[in-house]
Amino acid sequence: MFYRYGGHGTVIYVRDFIEAALRFDAVPDLTAAQVEALDMVDAMAADPAFHLEIAFEPGDIQFLHNHQMLHPRTTYEDYPEPERRRHLLRLWLSAPYGRELPPAFAQRYGEIAVGKKRGGIHVPGVALSAPVEVV
Repeated sequence: MFYRYGGHGTVIYVRDFIEAALRFDAVPDLTAAQVEALDMVDAMAADPAFHLEIAFEPGDIQFLHNHQMLHPRTTYEDYPEPERRRHLLRLWLSAPYGRELPPAFAQRYGEIAVGKKRGGIHVPGVALSAPVEVV
């Protein structure tokens, strides 16, 4: 979960992914101490002393570095009318001046080099685009 690499602290934590991996025979059950540690991370992340809540408003842009801060998404109830529905775009950026990722991240992202495509969903033959119009 926590790495010291390239002179920086780096984190990757999605508890749902950890718990989903437990379905595989090759993955050992979590120990009581590991569950306690995950519970502590969750409690600290939920503690108002350590987090900031930001409500999205139409037109807002939020930049977060997935490996420098933990950031959950809260549930929401959308409007039934198509013209009022939430339209949220998520773009994964890998800036040419970005942070190096630890080699262990290659297993998840494939590419970890600075400025290269990291993560996201890539479909062969489909060009990546981010339309800003609601159709």
